[in-house]
Parts: sequence; C-alpha cells; structure tokens
Amino acid sequence: MRRTMPKTPLTITATALMVLAAGCADGTVKSEFEKLDAKEFEVVYEVTGSGVKTVMYEEGGDGAITSESVDDPKLPWKKKLTMNGIATAPTVSLILGEKGGRAQCVITVNGKEAKRATAKGEFGTASCVAVSPAGKAD
Repeated sequence: MRRTMPKTPLTITATALMVLAAGCADGTVKSEFEKLDAKEFEVVYEVTGSGVKTVMYEEGGDGAITSESVDDPKLPWKKKLTMNGIATAPTVSLILGEKGGRAQCVITVNGKEAKRATAKGEFGTASCVAVSPAGKAD
C-alpha cells in the first residue's frame, strides 16, 4: 500500500516572490535576502494573571537567539526588545505552579498583537509564538 503525505498550503509573500524574481534576473538573491534579514522589529512580551511560576522567552536575531527564564515573576510582567531576522520567531511561554491559577501570555510585534494564549489549572501552560515581520513588504 502506498502512503502519501497530506498536502499543506505554502504561503509565499509578495516580497519573497520579488526577491526570487530579482535573483533569477541578476543574481542578487543573497543581497536582497540579507536586506530583509537585517530588518529590525519591536517585540513586547506580556504575562498577566495569577499563579505563574516561570516565564520563558527568546531574544536576539540573526540566528543568535537566546532563551531566558524568570522564576516567580511579579505580575503583570513585561519585556520589550528589538529583534531582527526573517527566520526569527518571537516566543514567550508560561508555566503555572502547583496551586494553579489563570494567566495569559501576549506577543505584540511593531505595536500589533500577534499572538495570545491562556493557561489555567495546576501546572497549566501557555505558549505564544509569532511570525517575524521581516519578510513582509513595508
């Protein structure tokens, strides 16, 4: 019996198509990609609610992402930073303690809410992952 993988949609931005077309015409794919990859964007991570034991988040860019954590954060918790890179995915998550609670994580990218998730109950978790806006046309 032959098995086939389900087809998944492929999303290509207009900017990505322009970069590919330009690269095919004159060999500048690398420099156009480097311009997109250098684009900076503002990220704000927020955690609100109660019962949060640990907040974990990523910062950096250009393939040099570092993971950080904060134990027993004072809520509401907020972290603002600048990231860059077309492949950078802003990420924040939370873990509730053994007594439970209810809390939310939110990621805002360039002033617009990009992702929101809620955790509840004992040892509940919530994770937010946003897409880098670096590949989008201005």
